[in-house]
Amino acid sequence: GHRVLAAENGIKAWELFQQNDIEMVITDWIMPGMDGLALCKKIRSLANESYTYVIILTAKDQKEDLVEVFNAGADDYIAKPFDPHELNARVKTGARIVELEIQHKDIANILIESRNKLKIVFDSLEEEIVAIDDKFRIVSANNAFLRNTGATFQEIIGKPCFQDENGSSTGFCDKKVNFLAKRVIESGTPQHSLDTYSDKHGEKRYKRMNCLPVKDEAGKIFQLVIVLKDITDDKIREEKIKALNKRMQETSDEIKVKNEKLEYTLKQLKNTQAQIVQAEKMASVGQLAAGVAHEINNPTGFVSSNLKTLADYLNDINRLIKQYRMLITELKDNNAEDKITSSIEKLLDQISGIEKEIDLDFIMDDVMDLINDCREGTKRIKKIVLDLKDFAHPGEDKLQATDINKGIESTLNVVWNELKYKATVTKDYGKLPIVKCYPQQLNQVFMNIFVNAVQAIEKRGEIRISTRADNGSVEVRISDTGVGIPKENISKIFDPFFTTKEVGKGTGLGMNIAHNIIKKHNGTINVESEVGKGTTFRIRIPVN
Repeated sequence: GHRVLAAENGIKAWELFQQNDIEMVITDWIMPGMDGLALCKKIRSLANESYTYVIILTAKDQKEDLVEVFNAGADDYIAKPFDPHELNARVKTGARIVELEIQHKDIANILIESRNKLKIVFDSLEEEIVAIDDKFRIVSANNAFLRNTGATFQEIIGKPCFQDENGSSTGFCDKKVNFLAKRVIESGTPQHSLDTYSDKHGEKRYKRMNCLPVKDEAGKIFQLVIVLKDITDDKIREEKIKALNKRMQETSDEIKVKNEKLEYTLKQLKNTQAQIVQAEKMASVGQLAAGVAHEINNPTGFVSSNLKTLADYLNDINRLIKQYRMLITELKDNNAEDKITSSIEKLLDQISGIEKEIDLDFIMDDVMDLINDCREGTKRIKKIVLDLKDFAHPGEDKLQATDINKGIESTLNVVWNELKYKATVTKDYGKLPIVKCYPQQLNQVFMNIFVNAVQAIEKRGEIRISTRADNGSVEVRISDTGVGIPKENISKIFDPFFTTKEVGKGTGLGMNIAHNIIKKHNGTINVESEVGKGTTFRIRIPVN
């Protein structure tokens, strides 16, 4: 809606207009004291910031009357007697025009503010900037250009930027800039140049010259912007830096030659180390892949089987529900009768028959068992996948607060398919403090020992795991009842590439990597073994 102020004559309307911010005036032409046209002329005589839309109501409808209305400054007129719907429509039109005028004024204010800000930036630049039209007349310039030429803004606007060929005007830029401007006009592209000259004191100076085209929507150049900057100080600094760099380069050449050999050697060593560790990691993952797939296939198999059975149950239940729905429909149709019709009796018999056929009681009992089995199977799959992910996650080199017992359990879950057919695993976990370590690297140590242990068991044996806290350290013991290690080989098992396995079945790096990982943790790893009885590895890791 609109807030309306009413006046009984033109004089009071004029008083109200001066006292309020009025967006629209609807007035009669003929009024006592001051008529509508006089009121309109007074409104237009004021220099208001906001626009007022004026509608004249008149019974006059001659062409010359309407011309007089519009000459008085009115925006619209309505012939009397008027239609309220027409008046409402014209008021809405006026409101839209007032709103557009407000928006236009806001945009204009924004543009003026932007122009002023741009002018501030323009004038604060140290570069000399001058804009010229396609006839090379100056249309704008910043303070730096004015200071250099010694002219005022009024003195240069509209004047030729360059000296005429006949010498009738001196111009404000030299021939080199003129040449650059002509190249822009010819090519339609920005042109750049570096001018070298001597000043009045005979000192060498450098000036960077840029000439940029300004094009209209059709792609025609209508202005050029010339940017000139004295870069003598930059050039002097650049030459000093070049000289300094040259001296530094000469000084560093010898060091560079010496360091190149050392860097190459270190790079080769790092590459070799990374390749060895990655090869052993990939060998371990490859060795576990078949087992992990088998461990996942088992629960996947019975989950799939259970889902098929659940689908069959659902089909049977759907048949039964269909009969129930038919019975409900029949009961609704026969609701007014007290007797059971033959069609209802038939449906009841069919329902009873289907319940017996599908053994509904058994289905209701078995469904939850099947769902629980599926949930258990998916939990097993999830645990295996997460443990394998934790083990195989690439390059985790950050210390983490870790529960060693959980790390052993996670590793056992990953290698379980390798162990379960040949060994019984006995666990005796002590209460351990949280250890700051590299958990994935320790898990690789445990895995190497577990895999070696089960490979050392010929038929069926036992792997025993015990953990305990001891004097600021965590101790892990892993024992097996395998064939044992000959005494002459015990001192070699941590050597790189030492293996007693057949060719192609071992890299000889597993225990060497394990030894280096424990050493990295400032810990110790020892082995005790007796041929025919088994082997025990004892690992100690400091808590902090």
